[in-house]
Amino acid sequence: MIRIAFIGATGRLAPVVINEMINNGMYVRALVRNRNKAMKLLPNSVEIADANLEDVNALVSGLNGIDYVYLNLSTESPDSTFQPELDGVSNIIKACKQCGIKRIFKISGLGAFRKDFAQGKTIFVNEIRIKGQELIRSSGIPYTFFHPSWFMETLEFMFQKGNKIKGFKPIKHPIHWIAGKDYSRMVINAIKNKSIENKDYIMQGPESITMHDALVRFSMTFSPPLKVSETPIQLIKIIGLFIPKYKIIGMMGEYFTDFKEEFIADQTWKEIGRPILTIETYRK
Repeated sequence: MIRIAFIGATGRLAPVVINEMINNGMYVRALVRNRNKAMKLLPNSVEIADANLEDVNALVSGLNGIDYVYLNLSTESPDSTFQPELDGVSNIIKACKQCGIKRIFKISGLGAFRKDFAQGKTIFVNEIRIKGQELIRSSGIPYTFFHPSWFMETLEFMFQKGNKIKGFKPIKHPIHWIAGKDYSRMVINAIKNKSIENKDYIMQGPESITMHDALVRFSMTFSPPLKVSETPIQLIKIIGLFIPKYKIIGMMGEYFTDFKEEFIADQTWKEIGRPILTIETYRK
């Protein structure tokens, strides 16, 4: 049985990946800061261990007896004194070396793999993420990075508000949206293949769809359909001058305005499977 520690288990898409791990006979231990939240979100079969990325000793305790580590970390502010995807990764590497971890798996992002897709733009999330990944690459521990395009679930947990759905305007180029279930299935295939090490997998969905068309197609999966609208990114940036959370949303929106994503997942599909779910089917 593969024994895997999941760090970042209370993130939005984490339960989808964890359920797929369990369904494939893996033993999952979630290293968490908030035990109560984890117990509400995760299946009973998941072992929960208390750990904090700032505490190497707690990480060592949580990783004892584990084969692999899966990292589902986030970078939420450029001003944080402790960055999970950099400082946290550094501490995780120290703990992994002490515990003899055989492989690190980490979700990343397409922009952190192909900076040129952003047409010269950059964003703090990717800059920090790239530095953390370089630490893993140079650690000597075998790794696998997953670089997804936009998740279809974003339409639901980020843009849907009741009977309305609001996206960004303008996001000029099509996006290869991928469903969390497809992503999870492909991740499991990578974990099971012990011969594949030190790889970057491009996680793109089966269709290239504009933001507008994705919003409309998603809205039509409801009865009655959701009301579709798109908020100008410049307006979000102005609101961000007064409401901090909108500042980060505005930065993300501006970064993706000219993001020109090419399809580059051919090798990924050959090695760990191809996605099959569409915006119409992923919620079923």
